[in-house]
Amino acid sequence: MENKLKNAQEAVDLIKDGDTVFIGGFVTLGHPQELTIELEKRFLRTGSPRGLTIVYGAGQGDGKERCVNHLAHEGLLKRVIGGHWGLAPKIGKLVATDSIEGYNLPQGVITHLLRDIAAGKPGTITHIGLNTFIDPRCGGGKLNKITTQDIVEVIEIDGREWLFKRLSP
Repeated sequence: MENKLKNAQEAVDLIKDGDTVFIGGFVTLGHPQELTIELEKRFLRTGSPRGLTIVYGAGQGDGKERCVNHLAHEGLLKRVIGGHWGLAPKIGKLVATDSIEGYNLPQGVITHLLRDIAAGKPGTITHIGLNTFIDPRCGGGKLNKITTQDIVEVIEIDGREWLFKRLSP
């Protein structure tokens, strides 16, 4: 049986071009700092992986250099789905300059999405965000002009509207 314990470099070596990586933590607490450092090093050394989608719920950074800010390199990222952008200014700059796609979804919805992925569900159904900028009729959480794919849809169950976030963008 293969040993599932990996050091940071071994774990990062499992990430392939185009993968989606879900990152936990809150601000700098619980964030897998060594993994994001190793991922940055690998990309700068080899140019791979490329085109990643990063998903995180709570603020992931120190407002300067740490946490997801390590991943702010053109080519490494294709898309970021985040619940709080203020602590990741380097990622925010890539979105603001239309270098990567960006979505802003509620932190709690992203957290429930992680739970639903673990449970094998097809996605997350919520009323949070209806008739706000999260609602696809009001922008769908898209943060710039190159972000065009709808990742949230309106569904109806028993006559009531809900937002549905699928597992993959």
